[in-house]
Amino acid sequence: MEPIPNKAALRLLMEQARAGLSEEIRNSASSEVCRSAADRLDTLRERKGRPLVVLGYLPYRGELEIRPLLEECRRRGDVVLAPRIERGTRFMRLLEMRRAEDEEPGSWGIPEPKAELPEWPEERLAEIDVAFIPGLAFDRKGGRIGYGGGFYDRLTERLEACRAKPLLWALAYDEQIVEEVPMEPHDFRSELLIVPSGTTNTTDRI
Repeated sequence: MEPIPNKAALRLLMEQARAGLSEEIRNSASSEVCRSAADRLDTLRERKGRPLVVLGYLPYRGELEIRPLLEECRRRGDVVLAPRIERGTRFMRLLEMRRAEDEEPGSWGIPEPKAELPEWPEERLAEIDVAFIPGLAFDRKGGRIGYGGGFYDRLTERLEACRAKPLLWALAYDEQIVEEVPMEPHDFRSELLIVPSGTTNTTDRI
């Protein structure tokens, strides 16, 4: 068995692998993953008997295109949130995106919700049903590695402090799946991994 790369090496490998994907593979993967995720969300709505509160994100640097899924959520009556990073404090604000046009280039050129959009109150974090978690590499045990900024680690700490327990879903390309992601004690794990080749559930909550 090959040794597990350290985080820095794995980030570089995954950046290169993702950048090398053809437009055809990207489009096909996005359609398939969004369709699978939409089916899962339908099941969740039926179980809860109401529209959902969904925390998404706006894809950047070759990430799987999930905007069609966010648009479908809005069409179904869900509240769709997305993060905006405050450059000075590096705090992740969660803003409500009511339409596709509610985005603009934000910190470091990353697409983000417009700054004037309504912010989801901290005291209502427990109402978030599902959070889509971006990343560079994933494994089928829920392991994930991000870009190194720690934004989602801090977000999950905020959620835990509010006793919020949204389902954590990772949507990715097959090419982002590795045998094992190097994890540290403070790292969180995704609960559902959806890639074109199939879905891996790591919890009994789904």
